[in-house]
Amino acid sequence: MASTSKASIAQPPPPLLKPKSIIPNAPAVVPSFESLPVNKIQVEKALTALLAHLEKAKSKFSFDLLQDEQHKLSLVVGLKKVPSRPVHKPIRLPLKHALINPKESPVTLFVKDPQRQYKDLLETSDINFISRVVGLDKLRNKHKTFEAKRALLKEAELFLVDDRVVIEVGKAIGKMFREANKQPVPTTITRKDLKAELERAVSATYVQVNTGTTFSIKFGSTGLHTPEQLLDNLLCVIPQLAVRLPFPNDGFDIIQTLHIKSTHSTALPIYNVSLDDQGRFKGPSQAEIEVVQAKKEEKERLALEKQKKELEKEKRRIERSATKTGKGRAGKRDADAVAAAAAVQEVEPVQAVEAEQPKKKKSKKSKD
Repeated sequence: MASTSKASIAQPPPPLLKPKSIIPNAPAVVPSFESLPVNKIQVEKALTALLAHLEKAKSKFSFDLLQDEQHKLSLVVGLKKVPSRPVHKPIRLPLKHALINPKESPVTLFVKDPQRQYKDLLETSDINFISRVVGLDKLRNKHKTFEAKRALLKEAELFLVDDRVVIEVGKAIGKMFREANKQPVPTTITRKDLKAELERAVSATYVQVNTGTTFSIKFGSTGLHTPEQLLDNLLCVIPQLAVRLPFPNDGFDIIQTLHIKSTHSTALPIYNVSLDDQGRFKGPSQAEIEVVQAKKEEKERLALEKQKKELEKEKRRIERSATKTGKGRAGKRDADAVAAAAAVQEVEPVQAVEAEQPKKKKSKKSKD
């Protein structure tokens, strides 16, 4: 009977492990509103006062036909410190009640080519709340001028973009959309349930975090939402600030102030942290100071090492050039400099002699 050794038995390969860099992070758990230091009664009072002010202003200027009856309401967020870098991708915050009605407010979708393929995909998926689909080639060719881009900007209230062509679309439309707070929102068009993905994109609000300490978040409008719906959206947005902002280690402690306001009204406070209680102007901790100092010293050390390497490299280059055919290139440059100096010394005495000799006056010729 033949005996088989353990070495001859084929061992199964080890399981493949994904690197940590590509393992998706688990979705952060949004805390409940009751666990936050925000007073719900104060939120209700501020919202009621703001709506009463807008209603009073509406009756006061009822004779003005150009007065807009629909006021957009925003949550103004103040941070304790400046973000380390701007977040160019808009941060999505789901709402209980959508900000726009696609039947009244058009929605435009930017896609990669061919455009017809995605139009047919929307039809087969029974998606009827996207007003217009614009391909990348059409965007580049038919919307080059400033007037064409401005007309496209006014066509829709919300712009979505295929996340595979975000950079190309951004270059094509320029900064006009960003300045108008209508920057296209990246959306994953390749999902199996495309309708659900687009519905989530349309029914959410978005926040753009720049390099400042203040930004605003739209949470409703008086023409589309009731006071109860506005309160629901507000209570839905505030807890998400603890996990959606680019400060993963700070949570809700990064928030300094919260205000609500309309487009032209005064901001009413709903939350404020005293400057004496871990406020914005409190100095950094000793651990943070040590980390910053260590990074600074490491940066200086690397710069010094780089400078030394460049000096050594230059020194070796000079030595190599000096050993080639006598004096080499460096010697040739020195010889050329000496010859040029000698030529200048020879020219200067001649010019001095010519300057000492008086110039003879030209005699006038007698006219015949």
